[in-house]
Amino acid sequence: MSIRICGGLYRSRRIKGPSKGVRPTSDRVKEAMFATLSMYVEGADVLDLFSGSGNLGLEAISRGARRVTFVDRSRRCMHTIKANIRDLEISVETKTITSDASAFVRKCTKTFDIILMDPPYNKGLARLLAPSVFRLLREGGLLVIEHSSREDIGVEPWKQAFYGDTCVTYVKKEVD
Repeated sequence: MSIRICGGLYRSRRIKGPSKGVRPTSDRVKEAMFATLSMYVEGADVLDLFSGSGNLGLEAISRGARRVTFVDRSRRCMHTIKANIRDLEISVETKTITSDASAFVRKCTKTFDIILMDPPYNKGLARLLAPSVFRLLREGGLLVIEHSSREDIGVEPWKQAFYGDTCVTYVKKEVD
């Protein structure tokens, strides 16, 4: 499976995706998502949770993110992400962590400017993890959750966008 980076430094470059078990974010959804994030991503510290192919985190790097942490429980996905980082010759700081998302969030003490969360659809993971993931955001940061439009994820959105069965929910952590 081949996936395209939509914008920025690596625009139109193809990246590898794991052969099965991963639903990459479509170009249409990804382009709209990053249009919304355009004023936030430059220089940001990003967490790509449920990374899969690394599609969203690599798009963030292409658009100017300073650092990206990729988290997925699949060793196969981590192997693919590392290969994509190597193939693109990425020089910004990246970190790959093979871990269950819940376990990572429970143990993580670091905070991020943007958290991209793309859990498997209709499994209740977005609703379950959103409150604890939110605590990992810096003030003024954004939590971006891609989920099924039929799923109630139980968060108060700053913004939401629908693309067929896909919904992208943006939650902003206000500055006190």
